[in-house]
Amino acid sequence: MITVLRVDDRLLHGQVAVSWVGFLKADVILIANDEVICDTTMQTAFRLACPPGVTLSMKSLDGAVNVINNPKHAPRRILVLTKTMNDAEYVISKTGEAVKTVLLGGLRSGDGKKQIDMNSYMSSGDIQIMNQLESRGLELYMQAVPSSKKLTSEEIRTVYNR
Repeated sequence: MITVLRVDDRLLHGQVAVSWVGFLKADVILIANDEVICDTTMQTAFRLACPPGVTLSMKSLDGAVNVINNPKHAPRRILVLTKTMNDAEYVISKTGEAVKTVLLGGLRSGDGKKQIDMNSYMSSGDIQIMNQLESRGLELYMQAVPSSKKLTSEEIRTVYNR
């Protein structure tokens, strides 16, 4: 079972490893990213960041889709991490109804992006993807850690359109 798909450009870091894994009771962290599978330095850093007792799986986007679609993983509590909204949309589009909730985390600033909260910025393309995913019935929200304020997709749109 997919507990949540988190979009966070840092992928696995302290907030995810300490706060979200425990809060979600995840026993697997599945990093879905085409670059990570070729970068041994990033792989080492992510292995070090992974909490004890939690399985870490680093896959390409298509590899992650295969894991999610494999029925043998259904009893697991999987936290999926993608780097971008585009990657999240790709994984979701290939996995049927496996993903029901998308948690938007740390999204760095960049050209054409607007600040949504303290550490997250979104582009018009990100908002479009959020809207598309929401229209498919997915729940989307932004939250840094479980104890911080949760922004609904409507609140995200309001802040973006200011």
